[in-house]
Amino acid sequence: MLDKATLDLLCNNIFALDSTIRFAGTINKMGKLVAGGMRQGLQSMENNEKSLELYVEFVLKNEMNKDFDPEFGRTMYSFSEREKIKLASFPLEDNYLLRVSINKDGAHYKIIERILELLKKSGLN
Repeated sequence: MLDKATLDLLCNNIFALDSTIRFAGTINKMGKLVAGGMRQGLQSMENNEKSLELYVEFVLKNEMNKDFDPEFGRTMYSFSEREKIKLASFPLEDNYLLRVSINKDGAHYKIIERILELLKKSGLN
């Protein structure tokens, strides 16, 4: 079972990977942010109400992806690029979801690779 201290440490380690990472947070299966958050000194692009809506959406998408695990294998990560930001999700054990947002100019492919390595070393994926 993952605890808050482990999840907070994970988020802090992710922020240390690259300065273009804006947000690193862990969301539980109910869509509640349980660890991490915005990089210190940055403002979220959405308000708190919209954040809650987004977290629930991320969890639902992650759960829906599991329907295809028998055919395609487990999801390692999901990625989307929007006009203003890049977003990545990483399923963790115990039905947690790691969510990371990256500035538009961030090298997402390198960041995702580093996060996957970190998760593997930590035994969290």
